[in-house]
Amino acid sequence: MATSCVETLTSVANTADGLILETLTWRKRLEFYVNQKRIVVDDAQPHQTLLWFLRTKLGLTGTKLGCGEGGCGACTVVVAHLERNTGRVLHRTVNACLAPLCSVDGQSVITVEGIGTSQAPHPVQQRIADCHGSQCGFCTPGIVMSLYGLLSKNNKPSLAELETAFDGNLCRCTGYRPILDAAKTFAHDKETCPSTPLGFECSHPRPCQEGDANVCSTTSAAISSVEATFATAANVPFPKALSETHSSALLKVEGSRVTWYRPDSLAVLLALKKSFPQAKLVAGNSEVGIETKFKMVDYPVMISTAAVPELHELAFGNNGSLNVGGAVTLTDLEHHLEHFLAEHKLSTASGMRAMLDMIRWFASVQIRNVAVLAGNIVTASPISDLIPVLMALDAKLVMASACNGPREVLVCDFLKSYRVVELKPDEVLCSVHVPAPDLPNGVYEFVRSYKQAKRRDDDISIVNACLRVQLEPTANGWTVLHVRAVFGGMAATTKRAKHAEAAFLGQPWGQATLDSAL
Repeated sequence: MATSCVETLTSVANTADGLILETLTWRKRLEFYVNQKRIVVDDAQPHQTLLWFLRTKLGLTGTKLGCGEGGCGACTVVVAHLERNTGRVLHRTVNACLAPLCSVDGQSVITVEGIGTSQAPHPVQQRIADCHGSQCGFCTPGIVMSLYGLLSKNNKPSLAELETAFDGNLCRCTGYRPILDAAKTFAHDKETCPSTPLGFECSHPRPCQEGDANVCSTTSAAISSVEATFATAANVPFPKALSETHSSALLKVEGSRVTWYRPDSLAVLLALKKSFPQAKLVAGNSEVGIETKFKMVDYPVMISTAAVPELHELAFGNNGSLNVGGAVTLTDLEHHLEHFLAEHKLSTASGMRAMLDMIRWFASVQIRNVAVLAGNIVTASPISDLIPVLMALDAKLVMASACNGPREVLVCDFLKSYRVVELKPDEVLCSVHVPAPDLPNGVYEFVRSYKQAKRRDDDISIVNACLRVQLEPTANGWTVLHVRAVFGGMAATTKRAKHAEAAFLGQPWGQATLDSAL
């Protein structure tokens, strides 16, 4: 841990140790917007979800309850907020079935009712109808909002970006083809869509007979049948009042079952954990929401980390090391890695590529938009997708408390047993530090991550792995200088294959060494 980091966290911890929470001015009611209408809730219940509030209190039943655990996308809405340090309005799709009602305080929620009506549909809605992308219609509002959410950030997406936007939406009726046809009318590179499968070319405008089957119209034909323009996909305006006013981030909502705190600094967060050591920290609620809803786990005190600026640090050091704050979402990390890799050679950033590859298959867009790396680590699932990568890269965790200040632990030492970690009740995981590879001249590093699941998108791993090797050139070929082989889903915690690592170390790189190691 850098000296400056230690000094900063020590200072924050000392401040937290002397804080008296009762002297702080806490805001007690929720204020947010839904479809540009101001909503004030004086009697909010922190255990209730945004979906429950939309449907039960506001009568906005277009947003559906499907799986209830963030897996089907039927409850997708768009949440917009103002990024104070840049002045940008950021839009993100979220699962309303998991989002705590208290989490949208100070933000703007947009539902399917807010972007268009049957008399005046939004272009997204119109395209899906024109391309026959809805049958039973139950999943359609969520699909509409996923596409709208993407276009809110980028009105000229690529075909690949459009497909990724739907990785958290399931549909049991359409087979997805007409939905994707409708979405791809907004793509800037739609002319690259395939016309007909190889060997089935046909000059006729209608489907051709091929034996006993009809060759249906292709994606290219379906897209060309709809007049597609970019300018018509307009955003719902961000409420002016949210841009002009700045309510206190300090929030305390006392409900019948749960008290919700939202601190505005790391010092206040550490002071809260000192006073309530059994309190549950909440970021994306993707794990806690499942525990409280399906496992009937009660957390009387919940603390949101969303408004703690110190936990949003995300930066590469001059030497290529990476620091990820405890409240950085997986989407933000994904984009940061993409920008880094675009500017650096893969030979020097193989580990970051492996991390990015794994994030791409982590849950769904809606989950990645709210879930944080620190939460995935503390949850300590044996099938965590990112822990194998972090262990292979020798990542370290920086923790702090009001009583004891900061300390640093390797990820491999953090996991004690099934879902049990090296984190004291009053401690907070402040950041994750991924060191830069220490490569002597002439040494090459290769890192690869792997995930096997029942389906490609939006699914948990059956087994996963991250393999890392550093090779040094010698007169007789390549020699293994350093190796890590980490596997998830094979035991109660993520494990290193230490015997295999020892068999590789110092040996020539080749099939004979591989055979002996296995």
